[in-house]
Amino acid sequence: MSATAFKRFGNIRLITFDIFDTLYRPAIPVSRVYAEPLWKQGIKVDEQSVARAFVQAFKQTHTDYPNYGRKFNLTSSDWWTLVINRTWTNAGVDLSIYPDLHLAIAPLIEYFGSGRGYALFPEVPKVLKHIRRKGIKMGVITNMDESGETVLRHLGIREYFDFVMKSVTTGIEKPDVRAFEMALAAVSVPAYDALHIGDSERCDYLPAKKAGMEALL
Repeated sequence: MSATAFKRFGNIRLITFDIFDTLYRPAIPVSRVYAEPLWKQGIKVDEQSVARAFVQAFKQTHTDYPNYGRKFNLTSSDWWTLVINRTWTNAGVDLSIYPDLHLAIAPLIEYFGSGRGYALFPEVPKVLKHIRRKGIKMGVITNMDESGETVLRHLGIREYFDFVMKSVTTGIEKPDVRAFEMALAAVSVPAYDALHIGDSERCDYLPAKKAGMEALL
């Protein structure tokens, strides 16, 4: 993402962003962070196995309890606890043999939820400053839990955004086009004057275009 990428959008009055893997990424691979408690218990498991187990656990938990279990009266902490336990189980760990593993769950959730677990892409501060100098409004549309704003503050970029729309709060997850329509309504900007930037064709590019916005990956 660079400042020159916006030159062809001369009419833009609003730019919205996805955040994970668009503005920031894990400072340390999630698989390594999730594997470390296992290694401390002397459990022999390789990081690649944990990576595959995490993807499987995340997808299954999202299928069972969409949007962090909002409609099932789960807290985000409950949801992530389930993801972590499923990750370890999918990696071949018998949790009944290692009862102390549960003590590592809260620190894992706090590590990522506080923002300490993430790092900005190097060009992000420069680009956000450039957009702000142009007088363009900015916002976030994200399928994140409550930690989304905390992470942005920790990384020092929350101040750039006029709004942060988190699916766990709005009840609407991308790729639902309503997430984009809500963002436009929040600042009273028509779709043809808005641009969305993300990392997913399915969740960012296509629904933004469907809403009438410009879009970039």
